[in-house]
Amino acid sequence: MSLNVGTRPRYAGSSQSTLIGGPGVRADFGNGWFIDPLQGGAGYAIRFLNGMFASGALSYDPGRTDHNSFGRPGSDHLKGMGNVKGSLLGVFTVGSKIVGEATASATLEVPLTHRERGWSGHLDLNAPVVSWGTNKITVNPSLQFGSRKYMQTYFGVTAEQSANSGFAEYSTNGGLQAASVTVAWTHVFSSHWALRTAVGTSRLLGNAAKSPIVQNKQGYFVGTGIAYTF
Repeated sequence: MSLNVGTRPRYAGSSQSTLIGGPGVRADFGNGWFIDPLQGGAGYAIRFLNGMFASGALSYDPGRTDHNSFGRPGSDHLKGMGNVKGSLLGVFTVGSKIVGEATASATLEVPLTHRERGWSGHLDLNAPVVSWGTNKITVNPSLQFGSRKYMQTYFGVTAEQSANSGFAEYSTNGGLQAASVTVAWTHVFSSHWALRTAVGTSRLLGNAAKSPIVQNKQGYFVGTGIAYTF
């Protein structure tokens, strides 16, 4: 269990940040089943002797509002764009250890409800770079991409949305959405307690970066949390 607090952009492309926080739960039941937001939600993972792994999980995309909202992406800047409905997602990941403890993986997120959202995905590298005593620093570069429906949902502007919001009409194609990098520091106090702090930045790319709703192509996020392990 953990208690977390941090800041992030109000939505992908926002120039404003919002405070986020709350409790978190991670559980590994030792038989393949897990609950872990970092692995996509709640699901089942298989690990092979050659270092490869695969998992399937259920997760939730909260969508986006067209007004400032705590705990959900959105901003008053998007007034008139309407809300993007939340979607239950099927999250499928395959990956492998590549050097030492470093891993590379590919993840696909498929909407099971409100399928008009479209599918998205990301390619990730997770690499421990230094450790000393009870401290470890890892680096996580990532590339995010989406289908045409996904890009239109989050970065497009329909004729109706344009009339309601004042943004110019904008149609998108699928493809690369953003590149990001996160640096995380973990300090272990005891067999039960640990502190994890992460800082990162994300850069919108391609059609996403050209969207009229984008105020800032570059976004920054920071978070810290205290975790207790049973």
